[in-house]
Amino acid sequence: MRHRTIALAGVLVLAVVAGPVSAQQSAPNPHGPLPRGLDCSDCHTAASWKPAHLPPDFDHRKWSGFALDGRHASVSCRGCHLDLKFDAPRIAQDDCASCHADFHHGQFAQACGECHNATSFADVPAIRIHAQSGFPLTGAHLQVSCQSCHYDARGGNYQNLDRQCIACHRKEFETVKSIDHVAQGFPTTCLQCHDTRAWADAPAFDHAMTGFPLVGAHVRLRCGSCHIQPGNALKFAPSGPNDCIACHQADFERAHDNRGFPTTCLDCHTIDSFHGASFDHDGKFFPIFSGAHQGRWNACTDCHQAAPSDYSSFTCTSGGCHARGETDARHQEVRNYVYDSQACYACHASGRGGD
Repeated sequence: MRHRTIALAGVLVLAVVAGPVSAQQSAPNPHGPLPRGLDCSDCHTAASWKPAHLPPDFDHRKWSGFALDGRHASVSCRGCHLDLKFDAPRIAQDDCASCHADFHHGQFAQACGECHNATSFADVPAIRIHAQSGFPLTGAHLQVSCQSCHYDARGGNYQNLDRQCIACHRKEFETVKSIDHVAQGFPTTCLQCHDTRAWADAPAFDHAMTGFPLVGAHVRLRCGSCHIQPGNALKFAPSGPNDCIACHQADFERAHDNRGFPTTCLDCHTIDSFHGASFDHDGKFFPIFSGAHQGRWNACTDCHQAAPSDYSSFTCTSGGCHARGETDARHQEVRNYVYDSQACYACHASGRGGD
């Protein structure tokens, strides 16, 4: 009996000693070492471990050096801390490759943050990036999707594309209906004629390359005014940029009514307009639109009988003008008088009899 009492007392003593020791042992923290100042009760409650709630003032940047910006703010803890060990991984803010596979397979040396942001991978400043690529996006290129040129862009390939226009626009070059570029032997250096705004009317084409620069009123003409489409053959055949009559014969005849004017149109007109001819016959040569000779002639050949080959030659005594008998009678008192057109002009340069 005594031995049983001693044994029972020993059990009670062990129970008393063992109880407090077990209670003082803490369970291992499943999250690894916590930052100083952060306690289990900040996220968990006594009622249940799950779900855990981060305290409202929890600053991920402060505890880890990694700010939860953009889409990172909505990622679950386990999305990065796979085994809920919060002391790992330790990554820098710009160390995207630690979590995200390289979509571009090593094509770019730039850090991901130079093109992408934490809000969306697709939110990329393409215009700014393209300006650094040697192929800035301008004109109509601003309106096309990336996949229009980067066919396998979904695979991350954005490099090594041919920048020449013909690489993308060969079909347009070969099938254009207005001018047969292939038959006419046009070069495939498209920017000599076109720009990135539109194919129509070739705004950058330098017509001077043909030997006939488009200046003045010619600038406003459409190609079809002078060329037969689609072959681009010429409707007219001017010998040079000053050969106006080759194209404007009908205009010349309508305006001058076959009065023998010279066909060197630029002597009187400008390339800007037919109107407002600047040729001043009265001021520079002889008054035929004013004074005694106004209305006394019908055509240039009345006086310039060698026209149009030679307008420096003129006559005052032919065609019923200034007949010899009348002229001789009026000059009986004039010394050294000669019945000759050049002599007439020498004395009567203003066309008046009293000169």
